[in-house]
Amino acid sequence: MVVGAVSLGAWQWPLAPGEMPRGPLLQAAEQRQVLRVGVRSYPRPSLGQEALVAEPDELDSQLAEALGAYLGLKVQLQALPQSGPLSDDHVDLVIAGSLKLPVEADRVASLRDLPVQYRAGALIGLRNAPARPVRGQSVCLAMGSPWAQTLQQQGAELRTYVSSIRAAVAFMAGECNLLAEERNSLQALAQAPDWRFYALLPQTLKASSDLRVYLPVVDKQSRALINAALRDWQARGGQTRAWELRSNALLVDSLKIGDGLVCH
Repeated sequence: MVVGAVSLGAWQWPLAPGEMPRGPLLQAAEQRQVLRVGVRSYPRPSLGQEALVAEPDELDSQLAEALGAYLGLKVQLQALPQSGPLSDDHVDLVIAGSLKLPVEADRVASLRDLPVQYRAGALIGLRNAPARPVRGQSVCLAMGSPWAQTLQQQGAELRTYVSSIRAAVAFMAGECNLLAEERNSLQALAQAPDWRFYALLPQTLKASSDLRVYLPVVDKQSRALINAALRDWQARGGQTRAWELRSNALLVDSLKIGDGLVCH
């Protein structure tokens, strides 16, 4: 008898996300061979006479495509309806950044933390404005911002826009006292000539969570698979790459605005 030997049959490697059992929700998607995902969508800055074409958000679409890859399914992205993110009964999943919706916990899969280099949120305001608490001040931010919950707790008056660039344009138009965004992105924006009248505030905003994936019904097996896929996607660097795309898109859109394109 060998002391300390482990029976190979007593322990198994954990299943990869794509090998985990599907619940009814994902079984139906497999039967269609299509995973339908509702995501944030909005027009990009363009020439004023150009037709408006909504494009999917970088974060949402990157995660949606990753989930499709784990399941071996084609992904069909659908714009979230204006009537509410969960009002479309023709989608299998809903992704809207870190947006927190009033649903049962069993209908949500999520990533707790943002990538380290994108975790800190910040505020920017007029350079010579007198320092005062955030409480009572209006703050522009994008729908699904991971810093919304922190700002609410601090008593800010939130004004939400469809995208980060639309929130930035609204702030520069004087619709809010402050703009909330990821710190590195704000530091880069502050270097542009159009932003010379603005300065970052010293405080750091804590993110409440990163991306959330909503299921239309309670489905424990499907939720467990999606949570496992989220963790694997994060571990493989997919989450960081998605945030890089988001940050770059904001800076490119800002340059387009500076060149005279219109933010719709």
